[in-house]
Parts: sequence; C-alpha cells; structure tokens
Amino acid sequence: MYTVDEITKIVDGQLLRGDRTSPRRWVHDSRDVREGDLFVALRGQCTDGHVFLPEVFARGACGALISDPLEAPADASNLIVVEDPLAALQRLATTWRRTLGATFIGITGSNGKTTTRALLANLLSAPQSGHSVYSAPKNYNTEVGLPLALLAMPEQASIGLFELGAERPGDIALLADILTPQIGIITSIGPSHLKQFGSIDAVATEKWSFIEALPRDSIAFVNADSPQLRQRTQQMSHRCISTGIDHGEFRGRVEQEVPQLVVRVEDPPLRLAPPLLGAHNATNTLLAAAVALHLGLSQAELERQMQQFVSVPHRLQEIDASIGTVLDDTYNANPASTAAAVRTLSQLGTAETFRILVFGEMLDLGPGGGRAHREILDLALRLGIDAVLPVGKAALAACRSRQSPSILIADRDKIGHTVRQLCRQADDAVVLVKGSRALHLDRLVDELSC
Repeated sequence: MYTVDEITKIVDGQLLRGDRTSPRRWVHDSRDVREGDLFVALRGQCTDGHVFLPEVFARGACGALISDPLEAPADASNLIVVEDPLAALQRLATTWRRTLGATFIGITGSNGKTTTRALLANLLSAPQSGHSVYSAPKNYNTEVGLPLALLAMPEQASIGLFELGAERPGDIALLADILTPQIGIITSIGPSHLKQFGSIDAVATEKWSFIEALPRDSIAFVNADSPQLRQRTQQMSHRCISTGIDHGEFRGRVEQEVPQLVVRVEDPPLRLAPPLLGAHNATNTLLAAAVALHLGLSQAELERQMQQFVSVPHRLQEIDASIGTVLDDTYNANPASTAAAVRTLSQLGTAETFRILVFGEMLDLGPGGGRAHREILDLALRLGIDAVLPVGKAALAACRSRQSPSILIADRDKIGHTVRQLCRQADDAVVLVKGSRALHLDRLVDELSC
C-alpha cells in the first residue's frame, strides 16, 4: 500500500508532520480505529469526523485525511490536508484499483446484492477454482463504503467482489466509474428508495446506468425475470447473459422452496441446492452460478460448493430457538423483499405450525408507503399468517386499518414477551422478524433467540 507521501501526491494534498509511514487500514468510523490506521474525517449531515480527531489519535491512528488542520491535535502526525476528504478518498481508491490485476465484479439491484455476492464468493473459493477471492466487507456499497472496500483489497487477490448501492440518482454512475468492473450483475428491480427516486422506472434507470457505464469489453449478467431489465437487454451493446425462472438464456426451475431451496438447470444440467429459503433466492442462485461457470468453475464443483454455502446474517436467516424457529430478516426491508419473506413464512412447517410475523415498517417509500404496508398486511392475512405484530408508524397504521383477530398490537418493548407467550401455546412455531434496518429489530431477534 502507499506511503503517506505517495497518498498526498495522488490526492493533491498537503502533508503536515509526515513520517513516511504506510497506513495499515483506512477507517471513517472513529470507533473502529486501531493502531496504524489512517482516519478519514468526513463531514456528514449528522456529524463531522474532525470532531473525533483527538479520539482517533489517542486510539493509535497513524494519520488522518482532513480538510481543517486546526481541528487536529497539535502533536498529530501525517495530516493529509485536502479540500474535500471524500473526493480525495474516492480518487485514491480509483488509483489503487487501476494498479490491481484482478477480475472485478460489481453487483447492484434492489434486492439480493449481498446474498448474490456471498454465493459467488463461496463458489469462486472452491478448491479447484484456482482463485484468490476478495469479497468486500459487510455491504460496503456507498460513495464512502466502496472506496474503503477497494483500499482494503490485497494485491494478490485474483477476484474482487463488490456491491453498488443507490440512495439517490447518480450514485451508481459514480461507483461504477470508481470500480470499472469487467463483470456487472443486476439482481432485481423493485420499489426501493422511492422517496428519492419517485418510481420503479426511475429505480430501473438508475440500476441500468451500471450496465451503461461498464467498459466495452465487459460482460453483464442480468435477471431477465424483471420486466424493466428484460426490456433493456434488447437494446444493449455489451455482451449479456440473461438468467431467470421464466425468462433468460440461462434458465432454471424451482423444484423446492422450503426447507431448502433447490433449483434445477437443464442446460448445462445442474442441481443447485444452497442452504437458502424461498423462491426469491432462485434468481440470486442462478446469477451466481452463471458467473461462476463463465469464470471456469466446473459443473461438479459448482454443485458441491453451492451446498456448502453459509447464509448471510440477518437475511432470512433460520435460527433454532427455544420458542421454535426464528427467521431473522432484519437487515432491511422493501415491499418486494418483505412479500417474499412472508410467502416463505407461509410455507414453512406443517398445517399445525403457528406462524408469526413481526411486521416492521418499510422506510423510505415516499407517498406510496401507506398503500405498500397495507398490501403486505393483506398478503399476510390472505396467506393465513396466525399473528401479525406491527412495529413502526406505517406498519401500525396499516394494522389499525384492518379488522382481523390475527392482528395483535403491543407496545414495542413488550413485543418479545407477546411473541414468547404465543409460542408457548403452540407445539411448533415459526417467527419472521422483518423490517428496515433503522428499526433495530435485530435486537428483538437476539432476545427471541436466547
């Protein structure tokens, strides 16, 4: 990795009290700083990273990327002063990426990005693949996260897997320009971040800008079951492999959804059985399989490796608990992912199974949010979910708009107790906890899993 002198030159900054050190890591969260890290002081809507400069140097930071040196401790070394630390971080990541000889794979979509990335990382890490795989940590897929993930990528990696997220128009083009991947994947188009985008068509346009930004010699893998994507593949100039259940050239059929997903592909003949739940994961499975085959993984190794996949935490993760089975789908929520999770819940267990939905609010949906919550509630009631407990204003409003003995309204701090009482009355129970990340429903999962 670069020395602070080299970094300063790349970002066109000014180095104060430099000592030629090479940072061990790049960190933007002061709580994560360890000895030898370089801290990036970003100014956000809620806080300013410069406020934490004394703390990060006390923690052992070797330096900092800043815009105001007056806010740094007087004895702090390796202060790289720039006008815009975020722009400098992105510039440095772009430079580092261009020095690496790996195959870069970018993944975007309204749902399924992280699961597809994890599936693909698992497949390409097969003993016979010959690849050294780097998969971006967590879901570092923003204007801040992607550069940090790139800067953490080791030089010896032969494959780099990254997600590209979008909260507002223009995000994808910026991230694609930084990453410049040889392989691009779009998993789905759905009603996510509608408050910023306004419509699903606008979401599709934003996600498709990733394909438009790909280098000419790249290849795209696209979910053809999404009508917005299928239409666009007919006019694209890049090489494209379309996948899907109902559409696409690499097509599979769902043989089983629960208790484990099984997808059958006819050409080439494959039986894909990852330890996942629900038909919605078939698309992610097919996309990962198609890319792995493209990169040379054998059919036999693909089938074997698929079965060894470890599910991603908080994404319809099945947890055995004393109360029964808890489905932790608390990472985030939008109408498409919530509907898929509810359908999966309805299929688990037997006719005697008691099914509970902790219905967390789906944030960031804009003017149509109320209708979307009512539609999810109606789906749950139609599928016979035994108990629905709302969390959050929109979910609560939807439940108050309907009359059903299955709807149970409890105080937020009593929901765990209510769920436990319901489960004690049943011989077998499955509890789905689903909602947007800001609701912190993962804490409820921890409570129920004890």
